[in-house]
Amino acid sequence: MNSYSNIKKIFSAGEPFWESTQEAGMSGIVAENIGSGVMEIVGKRFINMCSYSYLGLDSNPNILEGSLSALRSTRVLNSSTSRVRIKLPLLEEAEASLSELFSVNALTTSSCASAASAMLPLLAAGFFTGNEPPVMVFDRSAHFCLNLLKPICADETQVLTAPHNDLNFLEDCCKRNSRVAYVADGVYSTGGVAKIKDLMGLQDKYGLFVFYDEAHGLSIKGRNGRGVVLEEMGGVNAHTMIIASLNKGFGASGGVIFFDDTIKSSSLLRFGGPLSWSQRINTAGLGAILASVRIHASNEINILQNKLAEKIARFDELMPNAALGDGLPIRLIPMVDERHAISAAAELMRQGFYTSPLFYPIVAKNAPGLRIMLRANLQDADLVRFCTAVKSVL
Repeated sequence: MNSYSNIKKIFSAGEPFWESTQEAGMSGIVAENIGSGVMEIVGKRFINMCSYSYLGLDSNPNILEGSLSALRSTRVLNSSTSRVRIKLPLLEEAEASLSELFSVNALTTSSCASAASAMLPLLAAGFFTGNEPPVMVFDRSAHFCLNLLKPICADETQVLTAPHNDLNFLEDCCKRNSRVAYVADGVYSTGGVAKIKDLMGLQDKYGLFVFYDEAHGLSIKGRNGRGVVLEEMGGVNAHTMIIASLNKGFGASGGVIFFDDTIKSSSLLRFGGPLSWSQRINTAGLGAILASVRIHASNEINILQNKLAEKIARFDELMPNAALGDGLPIRLIPMVDERHAISAAAELMRQGFYTSPLFYPIVAKNAPGLRIMLRANLQDADLVRFCTAVKSVL
């Protein structure tokens, strides 16, 4: 019992703090979108400091028009049929554009989480490792959508959990087993990155297969916004698969899988669970992807990345923190305890800023904090006011 997950434990430990968060008015908020991260609730405006739209593309006029244009041209929102059977030309166009932009093979999914649920069982069964099921090593800090698949993967092969970014643990596994696959985030949702260069060394030495969740890394870094992992690696290889969100920095909709020519996309579609169901990114989302691809292929992406880098550097200057200088837009401000995290978030909201109080199981036990997401379209004056407000609640 509970060898790979313990939902009951997670519920009992996390529910009291979620209830307190709700009572403090810090979850379940219904607010109107004003634009550029500004929202409004019953006449009171606030700045959303937890938006995943790192480049501000979620409200980009060209992306919004791309969605509308796709709806007008196809005259349908959903094809309501499995893409394995019938698909719109727009779907092929979106995937071909992504493949060309990032120099990979790309398959889109309804979400990054559905990409994980489609690919991890196939990885566990040996689809990508010469038909030999690899020992699956999950990083302890891997996202919940990855860890949720542990029991299913364990039905195919041995599953282990590694201490966060512990390459010694991983190399020991490689020495003891002929096939090993490592499951990790490229950029972690509470901050920090995988040791990508070191992992490439283990790939060269042992044939390690690495499965990255790049939900928070796509668009914010790299040539044409190809992301933290692809930029560090220089391109995808036969021992790597990447899943990513097209909702966050990319500013469109859905998720995507990146892989190289050694993997047949037809096999992924036939046996990749959600990929073969009647789930796909709807037509508006596909139009948004094509519009975002055009932005990523232009100099505009460099301008947005530079603006984001400036905001990150400015925040680090105003608010020194443990992640100082990593160039990433995610910051976790430690709090005394869970109650402090919730009360601090509520006070910041009173001052016009929304932040997320984090507690177990989102972060480790006894390590609560406030999560802050920085964006390219934040105004400097607002950032200064926000940092002043954060210092007041500390």
